[in-house]
Amino acid sequence: MPGSTKTLRRDLTFTMPFSNVLHLSFADKIEATQRAGFSELTLQPQEVRRIVGQGLSIGDMKAIAADGGVRINRLDPLCTWNPNWQPKNMDDAFVADHSMPAEEFFALCNAFGCQYMSLNATFAHDRYSQQQQVDFYAGICQRAAEHGLVCDLEPIPMWGVRSLENGWDIVRQAGQANGGLVLDTLHFTRSHSSLETLAGIPGDRIHCVQICDGVLALPEGTTLEQDCFQRLWPGQGDFVLKPIISLLNDIGGLNQVGPEVFSLANAALSAEAVAAACRHSLQHFDELCEVPSKVRATF
Repeated sequence: MPGSTKTLRRDLTFTMPFSNVLHLSFADKIEATQRAGFSELTLQPQEVRRIVGQGLSIGDMKAIAADGGVRINRLDPLCTWNPNWQPKNMDDAFVADHSMPAEEFFALCNAFGCQYMSLNATFAHDRYSQQQQVDFYAGICQRAAEHGLVCDLEPIPMWGVRSLENGWDIVRQAGQANGGLVLDTLHFTRSHSSLETLAGIPGDRIHCVQICDGVLALPEGTTLEQDCFQRLWPGQGDFVLKPIISLLNDIGGLNQVGPEVFSLANAALSAEAVAAACRHSLQHFDELCEVPSKVRATF
């Protein structure tokens, strides 16, 4: 595979998004993360509920993760941070799965010792005014700060906060020290967000970078909702990814980097195969790889 001999940078934090390992047991999630050379794993809060319900305690999960040299440092996502959060474009199962109250979410974060949390703005884009969105976001950041959490908003074009510009406006206007952003390359591309907007955001306010690929033009008849769960590994599509990664590197925004690839095809992959796909997909970007040491000439 092209680029397979490259080594990922040791000064960056590489994170395994929950999307890539949804089909694996908890122990295999940790194995995939470790084999990829990543130090962190994100989890869905509802997934934690299910794992605990199957008999594996949070203490057990932390011990398994620690044995593998992996930290669970982010739960993703919290959706119930505003009163009318329910999406109009998702089914009842999705709504039920994402209905966890904030206090339960915070309790899970505390139990794992997480430092970061992600927000999805699942409400319809015309449900709230800009000021209401700012106020709700400021409020959840203040609650998160009581638990020592950084609270990151992810712009997603199929819901209420649809572009990077929109998301940064909310974070900036809310003025919370623990506020920040998740940047997802699918959502960046589909929302037609610009490099100019990205260049104007301090890199230290982008706390998570999720990289995936896809076809550049959304196929006729394919909705944003469908497209979100039909992703390709970086390097397998035609998204213009390299300028995004290069600019993130320039502004210091390569934080908690990982390939986020929702795809039914992943369900057939072993922990070893997931790890290889993750590692190889990131090796397409020079900014994520170690610069080879120059061999000194001898005379």
